[in-house]
Amino acid sequence: MKKLFLFILDIGMVASSQEEPQYEPNNPDEPNCECDRVVEVFTFNIIGTPQNPATNYYSRYTTINDCTQIQREKTFNTTNPSLSPQVGQCR
Repeated sequence: MKKLFLFILDIGMVASSQEEPQYEPNNPDEPNCECDRVVEVFTFNIIGTPQNPATNYYSRYTTINDCTQIQREKTFNTTNPSLSPQVGQCR
């Protein structure tokens, strides 16, 4: 009886020690389904008037979702050029 108990305990320990593969969210081989990746950007700027001297940056950009392959055209307006979309960004 003691040998049977030790045998069952050994099987339980071996079964629980096997590691399951972990999903890595930053794995470059797997596409991120929550991300619409920017593939093309067209930006132009309009210089303000004397009453409003800020320069406005208008962008039209194209995104694609690597999981669904859905492509979208979007627009973005800002006065800060560093906020404009860049190719490769998630939007």
